[in-house]
Amino acid sequence: MDFFGSTLDVPAERHFADLASVQAYVDSVLALAPVAERWPDVGPVMVRERVGSTRAHYEPGLDGVIAIPMAGTADQRWAARETVVLHELAHHVIWSDDEPAHGPRFCGALIRLYQHAISPSSALLLRAGLDSAGVPLAGAEVAA
Repeated sequence: MDFFGSTLDVPAERHFADLASVQAYVDSVLALAPVAERWPDVGPVMVRERVGSTRAHYEPGLDGVIAIPMAGTADQRWAARETVVLHELAHHVIWSDDEPAHGPRFCGALIRLYQHAISPSSALLLRAGLDSAGVPLAGAEVAA
């Protein structure tokens, strides 16, 4: 992909076949050293199937829950993909009743998760898109 004259290698997005594969992915992302170091107090998160197909969501609590719609054909399981799962995982790692759900800390966490779970190039593209839209970020410093 050409990005302002530089060629970026962005891997294809992962798609998940079932809840067990989503759970394994979430567990592996939380176990990544940079993720565990950045959010050392974050506990595990459970993945469950969400009834309905219009949205995925995060349920905060003692043990957070990510709810993903999985019904239907592969084409209908729009939420069973990496970017949606990382979006919900970003809610888990920064959850606080004092923070807006999609505020600056959430956006910064999402960029960091992209960097470590997908690739630094994907994090750069997300950050550039958010910057160009004027979205405020907090804690989104991306190391080389």
